[in-house]
Amino acid sequence: MKSTLPRLDPEWLSTFLAIAQHGGVLAASRALHLSQPTLSARIQRLEDAVGQSLFDRSSQGMQLNEAGKRLLPVAQKLPNLLREALEAVDPHTTQLLNSPIRLSASSTLSDFVFPKLLAEFLQTHSSSGIELRSENTDEVLAAVRSGRVSLGAVEGLTRASAGLHLEPFAIDEIIPIYAPGQVNRELKQILSQPVSLEMLPQLPILWREPGSGTRRVIEEHLTQHGVRLQSLQPNFVFGRTMALKHATLAGLGIAFMPRRVLQQELALKRLRPIESLALSIERTFSWVIPPGELPPGLYAFYRWVNAYFQT
Repeated sequence: MKSTLPRLDPEWLSTFLAIAQHGGVLAASRALHLSQPTLSARIQRLEDAVGQSLFDRSSQGMQLNEAGKRLLPVAQKLPNLLREALEAVDPHTTQLLNSPIRLSASSTLSDFVFPKLLAEFLQTHSSSGIELRSENTDEVLAAVRSGRVSLGAVEGLTRASAGLHLEPFAIDEIIPIYAPGQVNRELKQILSQPVSLEMLPQLPILWREPGSGTRRVIEEHLTQHGVRLQSLQPNFVFGRTMALKHATLAGLGIAFMPRRVLQQELALKRLRPIESLALSIERTFSWVIPPGELPPGLYAFYRWVNAYFQT
């Protein structure tokens, strides 16, 4: 007997999930690497098939309406169902979907962000292994461009070189900090008073190395606020976020560091923000993506991380 139910294409439901996760067609098109007209056409066909709209549309984006909210938990079953179907036909598919996760990330991400994300991801997903390379921003770009890894992640970069796609997935904050119990008496006296940007040349600043995304963001921000970079002391340079953090804890000077890597030290008051500088430095965490499709296991992690930061 011929079914009277309308046909539902799995691609329509995948598009529905992407738009629900990202809040609009533009963001979903970037995540899926498909054009906006393609995704708009798919969601229109899905709405035509079910006989009603699934989103409330506004200038701020697209939000699920009541019908869309009812469809969401059902549509979320689709990836697992398709996977089971593939595995039933060809067990080799399991090996592809459980392929190793190999990526290169700049140090804040590799040291402080991705280990936790990978642990949570593997609670609900399978992988035959993990290789997380820790490199500075320039090295990450080179690794992706050369094909040594299929996916990279960097901090603070706003434009990638030709042939690579840069896709933001989270926002981070950088703050100026020092160790009140460890800095020398002279520096402690200076920091006991309000500190202005004009005073920065007098202070021992701890820097990341040239090529670091963190350093690039800080230098751009200070330059925009009238600080001459040539006037700052470049005497202390560290090649890793962890090394910079421990140097600051030891009292070598002040540093500009991501707040998310300092939560414990700030709570224990081992490090203190320099509030009087009133600097609000935000940067983006971005994927570095080469042309072509990502390996299945890596693509699953990429999709999962995007959804994690959307919630």
